[in-house]
Amino acid sequence: MDVVFFVLDLAVLYSVYVILASSLNLEYGEAGLPNFAKAAFFAVGAFSVGALSVRLGAVFLGMALEGDFKLNSLRWAMSVSQSVARNPFLGLGIFIATLIVAVLVGSVLGVLASYPALRLREDYLGMLLIAFSETIRIVARNYDPLVGGTFGAGVVDFLAWAGSPSREILLLFLSVVVAAIIWIVYYRLSASPFGRALRAMRDNELATESLGRNIVKLRMMAMMIGSAMASVAGVLYAYYVGTVNPDDFTTSKTFLITLMVIIGGSGNPYGPLVGPAVYLAFDRLIQFTKQRLILPFDPNYLSYIVLGVVLIIVVDRHPGGIVPEKPTLTLPRELRSLLWQRRVEESWNRQ
Repeated sequence: MDVVFFVLDLAVLYSVYVILASSLNLEYGEAGLPNFAKAAFFAVGAFSVGALSVRLGAVFLGMALEGDFKLNSLRWAMSVSQSVARNPFLGLGIFIATLIVAVLVGSVLGVLASYPALRLREDYLGMLLIAFSETIRIVARNYDPLVGGTFGAGVVDFLAWAGSPSREILLLFLSVVVAAIIWIVYYRLSASPFGRALRAMRDNELATESLGRNIVKLRMMAMMIGSAMASVAGVLYAYYVGTVNPDDFTTSKTFLITLMVIIGGSGNPYGPLVGPAVYLAFDRLIQFTKQRLILPFDPNYLSYIVLGVVLIIVVDRHPGGIVPEKPTLTLPRELRSLLWQRRVEESWNRQ
């Protein structure tokens, strides 16, 4: 049973990281926008769940919430979860409502964050987005009614009706399906004219604009879509963990996702599948072995050292990542086959 729960835990986290890596790869790998506020948009999804799941449940049940939110949210969440255990549709309604709110808020903030990208480039844009990310986290940390401040907020178990281990299996299935849908959407966007326009903008903005493409709109669309995707990951993560705390969404989360994208392959749709797998493999291996090692420093810092070394090796040996970006083929497969056959025939005729 421990092995089963370990696999479930690993698969859910992998699904969340695939969504986050796909969103950053769309913004940075495809559009060339260094979104160092990725943790903020991840947090938006989680904060939507922490702020609304209990309150929505109370509204649906006609339950009065009396007292301080930060002191009572866990108790209220347990109370609503008990009602969800008797009414699956209540849990489904809470999940869908929080997901919609998270996507809408994430999209709006993504559009707002895209405006600095119109005037700032590279390092200055990165610094501003880091400040933007920390501002959202600090506001949530100090404004207790939102998600309980430093106490955090309880989250309603919308699958309480299933019981264990069915609940964990259903959550795994949901996470994998959502991650697969989002990755397929990202893959289709990457292969579409929109994706080619993003890469053209990344490589040469002036040439792209001279060909009639609206650079402002492209940046805005990339940030909006990527931010909405990250918010979905935040919703899944909040329901998986069962609580929401602002201190879980520091800028280190952004750099962790960036590491996955660089290792997997920036600009390649398959990179977000490879990068999280490599990270989780090393992270779990370190978790199992660090307590058995005698080190002259705190073993909890071992993961940072190992992952830093892995990043250096990958960048040195494979600058494009494990799965580097490849030129986009825009011709239909049948036409490519015909051209290749004609090329082979011409080669034989010359001989």
